[in-house]
Amino acid sequence: MDAFKIKPYRLINKIQHYAWGTKNDRAFIAQLLGLQPQPDLPYAELWMGTHPNAPSEVETARGRVPLNAFIQAFPREILGERVVKQFGARLPFLFKVLSAAEALSIQAHPNKEQAVALHRRDPQHYPDDNHKPEIAIALDHLTALVGFCSAQEITDMLIAYPEIADFVGQNLVREFEQSSADKRPSVFKRLFSALIKKGADNIRELETVLMRLQKRLQEKKVRNEKEVLFLQLRQKYHTDIGLLVIFFLNLLRLNKGQGVFLKAGLPHAYVSGNIVECMANSDNVVRAGLTPKFKDVKTLTDILDYHLGPVHIYKANEQSQAFVYRVPVPEFAIRRLKLSEGLLLQHRLTSIEICIIIKGEVTVACEGQALTFKQGDSVLFPAALQHLVINALTPAEIFCAFIPE
Repeated sequence: MDAFKIKPYRLINKIQHYAWGTKNDRAFIAQLLGLQPQPDLPYAELWMGTHPNAPSEVETARGRVPLNAFIQAFPREILGERVVKQFGARLPFLFKVLSAAEALSIQAHPNKEQAVALHRRDPQHYPDDNHKPEIAIALDHLTALVGFCSAQEITDMLIAYPEIADFVGQNLVREFEQSSADKRPSVFKRLFSALIKKGADNIRELETVLMRLQKRLQEKKVRNEKEVLFLQLRQKYHTDIGLLVIFFLNLLRLNKGQGVFLKAGLPHAYVSGNIVECMANSDNVVRAGLTPKFKDVKTLTDILDYHLGPVHIYKANEQSQAFVYRVPVPEFAIRRLKLSEGLLLQHRLTSIEICIIIKGEVTVACEGQALTFKQGDSVLFPAALQHLVINALTPAEIFCAFIPE
């Protein structure tokens, strides 16, 4: 490999064509990259990082080099001394653009200690020993199910949908309704665990409940958002406990620039929208429903965070040229640059940064040279750059993932 040069490097990234991705004239990732989408091929995720399932490559003077090999050859120059001391010679995050046309599975992720144990016990389904905290930031909009509703909302829901209360068991429902605030999380854990376990063990009874609920909701003249979502997903997933789990979760609608942090154990499912997403470099997923894939009932009920109530929404300052989404984990943070035409932005690097140009065209000046990047370009800024100047040739929006100090 050539000697390292202190400069920005273009990345070549891989697209994941999962079935739930957007297609044809709605294929957001294809539009972002200036590609003509292949007919009916879903464009679900663009991965920027070193994950072995879809590793990025770096454009160098000698051709393309795997990003992981590039980092291994020049860890301190690329990651920065601080990051190498903290995480070793590896990129600690995975950065993505995600475009969902339909709901992903309801899932949660283990914490670090749980991930180590799960990987040791079942490496087929838990492929690494790392946790997977992540943040999702809406590029235009995001509809998502995130976290459990408040105790009052769940109580009202079980009254409004007696089919679900009967399936869980009226004794557990009454115990939850009458529980004191300090005992409510443990009672709710038993209630929700009973729902998930019964959904796995009693498929025939689950189908009966789903059929009853579907029939009643179809007869309603006015339906709320969760009822509409239930009826839509029932056509695809037929007999799946996730169809009932929908009613236990907060339904969020995020606007452009708003974000949500998904900590360990938090149940969630993206329903639709285009986002940037960053996470610790892991692929550990414990699924709760809305999927034909492997569901691990015991692990799920063990790792879930049973906190009841709303989740925190990040709201970017629209007047800010550089807004940082700071999350309570050390592996990553996200910076959004929103630049008006002609703006010169002085930018100091404290670690590696991987950036994607969402809109516009910019030049990056550093080390006596200037490089131009446009919409869809993905750029690696090595830590050794330390300082650069971004000039917006047109109004521009850029998202950058980095490792905070």
